[in-house]
Amino acid sequence: MSRFILRRVLQSIPVLFGISLLLFFMMHAMPGGPLAMYSHQPGMTKALLNQLKENMGLDKPLWVQYGHWLLNAVQGNFGYSYNYGVPALHMVLQRLPATLELMLSSFILAVVLSFVIGVISSVRQYSFVDYSLTILSYFGIAMPTFWLGLMVLVIFSAQLHWFPSGGLMSTGGGSLGDRIWHAVLPVSILAIYQIAHESRYVRASMLDALGEDYVRTARAKGLSEATVTWKHALRNALLPVSTVMILDGAYLFGGALITESIFSWPGMGRLFAQAISQDDYPVIMCEISLLSVIIILANIFSDVLYTVLDPRVRLS
Repeated sequence: MSRFILRRVLQSIPVLFGISLLLFFMMHAMPGGPLAMYSHQPGMTKALLNQLKENMGLDKPLWVQYGHWLLNAVQGNFGYSYNYGVPALHMVLQRLPATLELMLSSFILAVVLSFVIGVISSVRQYSFVDYSLTILSYFGIAMPTFWLGLMVLVIFSAQLHWFPSGGLMSTGGGSLGDRIWHAVLPVSILAIYQIAHESRYVRASMLDALGEDYVRTARAKGLSEATVTWKHALRNALLPVSTVMILDGAYLFGGALITESIFSWPGMGRLFAQAISQDDYPVIMCEISLLSVIIILANIFSDVLYTVLDPRVRLS
């Protein structure tokens, strides 16, 4: 197991290198370059821009700039934010707890409801319940997150006043109940697509498992239908679904970009949106690099989880 993990980590190094290389050159190929935000400021002259280029090392060849950035990034130094003048990594790590709170809550909610919906649909195949859950799943997959988030905000916050319009907690608040109250809408919106998407995988995997010989044997032994479904069939149906769920969990960081912006959630997604609008290159590079590491670690974790769910699988 340890050799497999070490090998996968070593294999991920060229991948991260390729991502950083592509990302760095794409950032510098954008119109205006890293100094785009400075060029439109009042009183900015060509001489001042040239001085800024020299101070930031942007006057050197591009491959020299990349080597300097990569050397610093490996040490955890992604540069200073162009807008706030503080280390980019510090800003990202400051927003990370809020994003993790939103992401983990959405992930747990999505996993639980996906299994419940998927199992019910598979057990009651082609019934009214199955058709109804299928329609709701298609609705969740097809509905744009930004539109659904805005509609939920208008209805449940602006009109009904059931939930706050945004933020992590009330002013002067901070109790557990207050934080849950603020998290209900953004957590639900972030989880809807994942629930709709993953419940279809659970249904398909469960239908395959319920048709296997060991399920018929379990029923022939007189086991209850609940035991056959939740203990025998579901355990074997977990294997193909687990990879999808873990990777979807990692990609929730991307979904948080829209959700956090709509609900003014002070996390990495909102910071990333602000960095893009302000051409804050160090923050953008830092966030995407961190997201790449998280996705690679999620892939490794999903492979290791295979051996836990199915002892017949060997990592070699």
